[in-house]
Amino acid sequence: MMTTTSYLLALFIYWLAAGVGCRLLYVMVFRHLSPMWSGATTGLVAGLLLVPSYAAADATTLAPALITAVFNLLFAGGMEAAVGAFLMLSVGAVVGVIAGIITVRLSTSRPSQQ
Repeated sequence: MMTTTSYLLALFIYWLAAGVGCRLLYVMVFRHLSPMWSGATTGLVAGLLLVPSYAAADATTLAPALITAVFNLLFAGGMEAAVGAFLMLSVGAVVGVIAGIITVRLSTSRPSQQ
């Protein structure tokens, strides 16, 4: 069983790796799209990767919702067990898209510094 410190460290490392992965996806793939689409897709990927969820109804620790949803769907009772994680994924995706669009709008509306 994991201790509290190792659990928090593992969750922090996962979030850091997901954040770096989102940034790399933006720089390597999404930057070639229009600014609105690049912000929306980067926010969508970030929302899907970074949102946490409880692994089970009686769990006290969080896990990445994408992993929880897939594992619950395949191995722990089907769609009924995965509904909570999929709900968190959909909320994370919507919030990620909104945050990505807002970030792009704020970054492109700055006056040029010449």
